[in-house]
Amino acid sequence: MSANPLRPRPFRQPLSGVLVLALGVVAGCEKSNPTPPPAAAPEAKAPVAPSEVTLLVTGGAFGQLQPSEGKGGAAELLGRWMADEKHCPGPVKEGQPTCADASTLALATGDHWNGPAISSFFLGTPTAEVMGRMGYAASALGNHELAFGKEAFLKNRGAGGFPFLAANLKVKDPALAGDLSMPAFQIFERRGLKIGVVGLASEKTVRTAMPGRADGLEVTGYEEALTTAIPEARKAGADVVVVLADECVTDLQPAVAKHPEWKVALVAGGRCAQPVELKDGATSFVSLDRGFGKYLRAHVTFDPAKPAGEKLTGLDTKVVEVSGGAPDAETAQLVGKWKTQLDEVLGQQIGFSKAGIPHSSPQMAKWVAGAVRNVLGTDAAVLNSGGIRGDLPAGPVTRGSIYSVMPFENSLLVVKLKGEDLARQLANPNALVSGFTAAGKGKFKDAKGKALDPNKEYTVATVEYLYFGGDGFEFEKLAPEPTETGMAWQTPVVDWTKDQASSDKKPLEKLLK
Repeated sequence: MSANPLRPRPFRQPLSGVLVLALGVVAGCEKSNPTPPPAAAPEAKAPVAPSEVTLLVTGGAFGQLQPSEGKGGAAELLGRWMADEKHCPGPVKEGQPTCADASTLALATGDHWNGPAISSFFLGTPTAEVMGRMGYAASALGNHELAFGKEAFLKNRGAGGFPFLAANLKVKDPALAGDLSMPAFQIFERRGLKIGVVGLASEKTVRTAMPGRADGLEVTGYEEALTTAIPEARKAGADVVVVLADECVTDLQPAVAKHPEWKVALVAGGRCAQPVELKDGATSFVSLDRGFGKYLRAHVTFDPAKPAGEKLTGLDTKVVEVSGGAPDAETAQLVGKWKTQLDEVLGQQIGFSKAGIPHSSPQMAKWVAGAVRNVLGTDAAVLNSGGIRGDLPAGPVTRGSIYSVMPFENSLLVVKLKGEDLARQLANPNALVSGFTAAGKGKFKDAKGKALDPNKEYTVATVEYLYFGGDGFEFEKLAPEPTETGMAWQTPVVDWTKDQASSDKKPLEKLLK
């Protein structure tokens, strides 16, 4: 049936106040004691979703600011962090990055300044500035951090803008140590999670430093230091504890395993002969290579609703290789600035190598130690193999090439030793020797094939580091009055190489046979 057009439309105006009141009275008459509505149930709180923070950890930078064979490089690493990890670049001030709601924390295990000439020639300042741009928050103290002297270290620490941590480095004489006191740990907060970062210096740090560079300092044992530092970090509010060490992580594993009450989430270190990535109980142990070719991504999940110190719910680690991707333009520009300055000073070609010289080859000893002995005119040159930090690449040889191979600041000394004392130094497994070769157990012959005479006095060139006891050498005890040449150990290598006029037709390596 169709609608009746004459039917009146429903009244749709709001009810007047009187009518509403009347209706209320009628309703009240019908039901004088209404049942109260049921009390509303308390609103259930939604569970707090776990939050996430990512730790980005590298080993010692060792001045390796530029890519090598298409991998690594500071600008490339930072570009990767920014794109893949949402890392915030720029100096970390008072523990906080330059952007809001940052979810990453960049850390390092120590040993940063020495290495290729782009860093070592300028005493580490380029690496310090670059690491500041990369947004590092803290580093453990490496045993080579003082390689360019106390003043250079303090300058670089300021340029980088991040603290060096060393729970096991103690000041025993403030007058001598000066500004070298290091905090044991630091607390960083990211997204409400408080991360306690504890640093450990290598036990070699003080005893292998050159005179005057670590005066007033002493190093204590790792376990002893952690027994104090970790509870203090917890007391300061740390929800999670991470240990950075200039040491192989397997050397720290037994001490950490003895103390499950420490609840250490991660131990990251370097200096291992082989890569290490393992889990022992609740603790992850990861060793890291030098340079910026790889980094550790430690992904932390936590529950912010839990009490302090109990927030951690998980930690996953992965070592990531850096290759490809867009480099950070500002870091690339900074590295380029230092490279230009280096090229102006060290870019002049002084020789040529067709095949290159591997850093651990007999040819390297003939080149470096041989040049020192030749220029100083001594019977022998005894250097240390650990001071050679890179291969000489094939192609033009420049002053910069030599500083890259021999990055440390070392001055040359000449001493006089009796043959029997010299024999012990030549037998040191760390010795890089010119002038003598092995001729049986404990026996040696000179460059002319004549046996070393135990009663004869020989002149020996060595470096300051070894003279004062580095790597177990005894020069200071055997020759307390050395002759100081005032010459950097790279200088005779530069001079000798330049004098040889090596070329493509007469490459350097052929002149060493």
